[in-house]
Amino acid sequence: MHNKIIRSFLIIFSLSFVIGFGILYGVLYDVSLNQQTSNLNDELSIIVQTNFEESQQIGEELFDKDTRLTMISSDGEVLYDNFDDSINENHLQREEIKEASKNGTGSSVRYSETMEQNYLYVAEYDAQEQTYVRLAMPFSGVSQSALMLLPSFFIAFVIAFFFVWLMSKRMADSILKPLQEISAVIRKADFGKEKIEFQNYSYSELQEITDALQTMNNQIAKNLENLEREKQIRQEFFTNASHELKTPLTSIRGYSELLRQHAITDPDQIDHCLDCVLKESDHMTKLINDILTISKLEAKDYVVQKSHIKLKDLLENVLNSLSVQAKAMNLDIDASCENVTVYANLDHIQGILYNLISNAIKYNKPNGKIIIIIKERLDNILIKVMDTGIGISKEDQEKVFQRFYRVDKQRSKIVAGTGIGLAIVKHIVQFYNGSISLKSKENEGTSIEISLPIMVNEEPNNLD
Repeated sequence: MHNKIIRSFLIIFSLSFVIGFGILYGVLYDVSLNQQTSNLNDELSIIVQTNFEESQQIGEELFDKDTRLTMISSDGEVLYDNFDDSINENHLQREEIKEASKNGTGSSVRYSETMEQNYLYVAEYDAQEQTYVRLAMPFSGVSQSALMLLPSFFIAFVIAFFFVWLMSKRMADSILKPLQEISAVIRKADFGKEKIEFQNYSYSELQEITDALQTMNNQIAKNLENLEREKQIRQEFFTNASHELKTPLTSIRGYSELLRQHAITDPDQIDHCLDCVLKESDHMTKLINDILTISKLEAKDYVVQKSHIKLKDLLENVLNSLSVQAKAMNLDIDASCENVTVYANLDHIQGILYNLISNAIKYNKPNGKIIIIIKERLDNILIKVMDTGIGISKEDQEKVFQRFYRVDKQRSKIVAGTGIGLAIVKHIVQFYNGSISLKSKENEGTSIEISLPIMVNEEPNNLD
């Protein structure tokens, strides 16, 4: 890249130098042509005013100056030429004669076969004598001067070429050195695990590169931190999940062994054992279903079956399923639900209500209160659940929606659950492009508000 930059500069310089010399040559050529044409026109205007004999005398003088004088009749016959008196060729088709016949004066530059070199011709029509008077002189433009200047031009080119090479080398070094420094920092850096620092460069483009690399490093560090946190949460989940699965499995195994060994013969005790086995099986099934729900909601190609749902009826069913737990803690539940219909997946909406209300019951205080509000707001459905429970600390409020996270580790040992409930709620809300917010204060209670764009403005007639 270094050599390519220098080579490019030198090629551009050489082309520019040659083009500039060509332009200069063209300008000097035009200046020389115009100057000599003007001089010949001045001499020609004097000759035209003389008679034929005087013109011949002037022609002899011009011969010594290597200037050719030709007098041509109106029909193109050469009457006099001070260089060649044996010209028989008709001259009416000469460019300068044709132009003089049309405009009074004319000029041209061409190769003379008679003189065997380039000549500048200037002609003027003498209306009184009805003849064309023409002057001609050798004309090489500035070729001779250019040949004389060529050694100087070559020396100037070599000197300029050297300076351009020197400047381009310095410029290439100034451009590539920062890139080499940046490359060295990148090779040594352990992205995401340490802070990388670059020098401040005068080139804004290089500064943009270093800023982008620092931003990328910070993002990698953040991602690694998130991965580590996810790893810890997942490990904690597997510990909790294995414990949650181990406990019912141990109970199921114990009751099963008792029944198999016929250690219990009382029918009522046998029914109690079977009820416990079913209860623990239901607990394991719910845990596994929660895990599968999280996996489905995280899949990008997840497709669900939607239907029209009356929220008032659904809320009553959820409250009935949780009534035993609520009564056990003597909780006062105040539920307010407008007569609204939504279009969504039934399991999703039921999961939102069940998890929010279940958490409000489990983490409440005895004789506490739960307020449930479901209503329409700005073409969205608002679901709000408030409790007077133990609350959530500020540092935990940002984490409660993470998968498998549980706030109160000591209470979690007593209260059944895996910490998946609010994570499921958040994933469902995101699936429907909704929003969720949490407000909580320790020992005072928690309020969770959800807004979902699933409102149905016109209720179907066939909805039960």
